[in-house]
Amino acid sequence: MEEEQKKRQKKIVLFPGVVDKLVGKGMEALKEKQFVTALSYFNQALQIEPNHPQGRFGVALSLIEQSRLEEAKDVTKNMLNEDIGNFYDVLQVHISLLVQLGQYDEVVTILEGIMSEERLPANMAESFYHLLHFSRQMVEDGTTLEIADEHQEPPEELLQMLNEESIEKQWLAIQMLGKMANRVFFEAVKGCLKNKKFDPVLKSIILQFLKEKNIAETIEIHKFGKVVKLHTTELESVFHEKFGKNTLAVVAEQLENHNPSLFEMASQMWWHYLFVIYPIVPKPLNPNLWAAAIHKTAAEMTGLVEDDLQLAKLYQVNLEQLLECSQRMMKIEQEAFNSQHR
Repeated sequence: MEEEQKKRQKKIVLFPGVVDKLVGKGMEALKEKQFVTALSYFNQALQIEPNHPQGRFGVALSLIEQSRLEEAKDVTKNMLNEDIGNFYDVLQVHISLLVQLGQYDEVVTILEGIMSEERLPANMAESFYHLLHFSRQMVEDGTTLEIADEHQEPPEELLQMLNEESIEKQWLAIQMLGKMANRVFFEAVKGCLKNKKFDPVLKSIILQFLKEKNIAETIEIHKFGKVVKLHTTELESVFHEKFGKNTLAVVAEQLENHNPSLFEMASQMWWHYLFVIYPIVPKPLNPNLWAAAIHKTAAEMTGLVEDDLQLAKLYQVNLEQLLECSQRMMKIEQEAFNSQHR
């Protein structure tokens, strides 16, 4: 019997790229929200190559989407212990799981250890510092949150957290409410979208939940002095993905090879900007114009000096419009920063 199994395994390995194909099918299934199917593909891949990084990570993501958080936590914990996959990507998911499970002691232990020994990537440092501060508070307060039934009314503690000034507590409240029934979630968060003082990034996270949960309601969003009224079925992809990618492709032509570090900075800043202003559309929808604005703004934020007129010529755009878009980006970034640090 064992000999037959060994023969079967050898036959499977003979097919070139079979693991990558299975993982690719798993990722496609994830995108289509076919989470059970995705998990099956990832597990098949891991039967052949147990330590495949994307396969292991895919298992974690599939379990999360099925609300199997404890199992997902075990997967990410093992990946960290065995040094499989991108350490910081896995760490980010693992910490998020611990927070959602209310295991704040472990969050504090892990993050304090990492921060004392290693330098965190700039794009993750602020988030981890927030989570560490929040988890310390939760440990000190002795607060625990449990939601046994997704159709029950939200605990009063969650609604209180949603109305506190702590960004970290508001974020966690939104995550926990997101696991409840659509009606309960919508009724709890709809007022946040109209609250001028509520953090714009958190509003975008709420909108993302509304879209993912297929909630069909008319909503009103107040952001950066504008009022947007729409039906949730009209919500685009959070990042205005097609326009965002087209714009970055223009920036890449000028920066990706010439100055890759500036291009990386510009890319992160652009996606963050689109997320913060969502669902407001960055008008005018001119990829060249916004590409020039991204280039200029990223350069300024890293201390580089670019000739504005040369940039306008390089991207073939109007100088006045270029300056206006760049100033708009800087203003929004500053307002978002102030909101997070109030």
